[in-house]
Amino acid sequence: MNRCVGILLMMFCAMGVCAESEQATVAPAESGIAVPGESVEHTYVLKAKVGGGYQLDTYLSPLGYKGLQFGLGSEWWQPFRQDTKLGKAGKLANWEHVGRADIGMARYISSAGSNMFWGFQIEAGWGVYYRWKWIEDRLQVFAGPYLEGCFAARYHANNVNKPLSFDVAIDAMAMGGLSWSFYGKKTSYRLQYTVRTNLIGFDYLPEYGESYYEITEGVPAVARCSGHWNHHTVEHDLSLDMQFPHTTWRIGAEHYFVYYNTKYMHFMRNQICLVVGCCWKYKTRANARL
Repeated sequence: MNRCVGILLMMFCAMGVCAESEQATVAPAESGIAVPGESVEHTYVLKAKVGGGYQLDTYLSPLGYKGLQFGLGSEWWQPFRQDTKLGKAGKLANWEHVGRADIGMARYISSAGSNMFWGFQIEAGWGVYYRWKWIEDRLQVFAGPYLEGCFAARYHANNVNKPLSFDVAIDAMAMGGLSWSFYGKKTSYRLQYTVRTNLIGFDYLPEYGESYYEITEGVPAVARCSGHWNHHTVEHDLSLDMQFPHTTWRIGAEHYFVYYNTKYMHFMRNQICLVVGCCWKYKTRANARL
């Protein structure tokens, strides 16, 4: 654990040096609408995550598993270009798009201590949203559609007939959130909360044979339409961005909950992680407040 903490500290020291050299120096238009050839506000964040979680896999046992979760992620937030045909006359002035990619690993041990497994998870998503602004743009609310894909694999150490299992999900989601900017004497801050939940999508669950403890007799592979009736996902992100003269840092927390079932088997992942990250090109004008 001490070695992992040391690696994270070294990584973020390097990130801070890179962030200082990446600050953009182009001033935005006074009207707030981009013109051809001009840069716009663009947020890119590289982050590290560590936390804990609880998983339920009734193919293995009616008892849950607890363990440590860690990973890396990146995301970007950017307005649509106004110099496109659709964006002329500021038609897209309050529309923006967001992208995200995360990779994580976990080690979980059963409540009885009789089994453990390693978890591996990849998530990626892209969405568009409309942003409402008040109080000189300090208070902002946004909402829009979001498309997300997830691949989760588990490798079980012992007491299983099927050591490797996985599931795949693609979901059309609803996304929303709000942010509040406030200023210090030499720094500025942005507090933001985002929530995403699935509406409808696609699931693939591989074949499960008879379990080691003969709890289940086996379930064939299934590809199905998914929704709240058989698959429920909720994701919460709370972050605080702190902008200093040459770097912008992020601290926060992320919560991920997914529950799904097939026949008489149930699966659940409930994870919460602390997040530390570094932002690049947070404003197109150097030292502009958030």
